[in-house]
Amino acid sequence: MVYVIKSSSYRLLNSKIQELTKDIEEKKYFNLDSDELEDVIVDASYVGLFNDSRAIIVREVNYFGGKNKYEDQVNSIIKLIENLDPTITLILVCNNLLKTKESTKRLLSLNVEYIDMFNNFELEKEYINKYIEENNLKVDSKAMDKLNTNTCNNIDLLLNELDKLSIITKEITFRVVTDYSSTYIIPKDNLDEMDYNDVSFKFVDALINKKFKDAFAYFDKVVERGDDMYSLIGLLNSQFSNVYMVKEALSHGMSDEDIMNEFGYKKIGRVFIMKKNGNIYSLDELRDIIVNLSDIDLKIKLGADPINSLKEFILSI
Repeated sequence: MVYVIKSSSYRLLNSKIQELTKDIEEKKYFNLDSDELEDVIVDASYVGLFNDSRAIIVREVNYFGGKNKYEDQVNSIIKLIENLDPTITLILVCNNLLKTKESTKRLLSLNVEYIDMFNNFELEKEYINKYIEENNLKVDSKAMDKLNTNTCNNIDLLLNELDKLSIITKEITFRVVTDYSSTYIIPKDNLDEMDYNDVSFKFVDALINKKFKDAFAYFDKVVERGDDMYSLIGLLNSQFSNVYMVKEALSHGMSDEDIMNEFGYKKIGRVFIMKKNGNIYSLDELRDIIVNLSDIDLKIKLGADPINSLKEFILSI
């Protein structure tokens, strides 16, 4: 079986992959940012002596979006799917997929199951409720509203907060969120005025617009609060990826309205912001930035200092 998945959430994506491969012991993971497509094809040509089931999960399959045709790569993937051994489950993670592209139409016309989880708010709500139930948590409505506000409705950031709070208590109230949550917003310094501003997003916005003085100032505030650097890397990757996808979609001739509908944006203004930010970079520059973020994430997991690594990233923009 072949699955083509598009997702804006790491948590939802990983959960879906686990669900699809839960009965398969042998799994092989590839990332086309660092691995070669030929390595995937070679691995898929191997069939075990005992006809055992295997799963091959391929992330960053970016051949089905934007202006570039990637004809050789697309043909190789089509051929791979058409000749795939029935004992193999192939999962292609294609977050840069555009349904209007001819190569995408070819892909989806094959015997594949397309799973679109990109900005699927109902699915995210269902996943959060399931997480709360499975972890025996009680989260009152005011606490959930505040968590949504603090994390700007980002499911990955919200679940990170629930992970942390669940260590303290299983009954998460508004007071618990207020006192213990590592929020992504802080109040203005204007006396007692409680008009909240999202520092994490202000940092990302300043960095994307190459306002480095502001970016470093906001980054210092994020570090001072003790925010999770992995969440910040995820936010950076999400924002730069959105800029990249919109810029590539425009180069492919898509209208603002088509982009809004295709990417699940609720307002056309989101497209205008992505277009404005995209004018600052070339597609190659955006690609390099996204790859660099993946490298930084790996380095941190291998022991590199997250704060210094992100400072180096800021200087590399």
